[in-house]
Amino acid sequence: MVDITEIYVHWYAVRSRSEVAASLGVDRKTVGKYLSPAVATGITPGGPPMTEKDWAELIKGWFPQLADKQLRQITWPEIDKHCDYIQSLLGTVTVSTIHQRLCDERGLNVSVASLQR
Repeated sequence: MVDITEIYVHWYAVRSRSEVAASLGVDRKTVGKYLSPAVATGITPGGPPMTEKDWAELIKGWFPQLADKQLRQITWPEIDKHCDYIQSLLGTVTVSTIHQRLCDERGLNVSVASLQR
């Protein structure tokens, strides 16, 4: 994933949204989504010098969910408790079967996708 700050740095260096998107390998609409708060507040490319730290502070205010670095995989610690059991079954049964056994026999409440990860 591209650091959102890079989008702002490229854009502020007077590059078009299309150029920023191509340069960073993201969709032009994604660039527009992240630039919209800056445009709405009147920031325009080529203005007074701004550092990455300046952008990071603004981005934290505009997109607080991106600043939250806490663990997103809240089910992993629960799955980890059954690591030895899972390893003993790997190679003999499918992940779906392991998931079903964990749910039925051990009361684990996670998705198959979480278990696969």
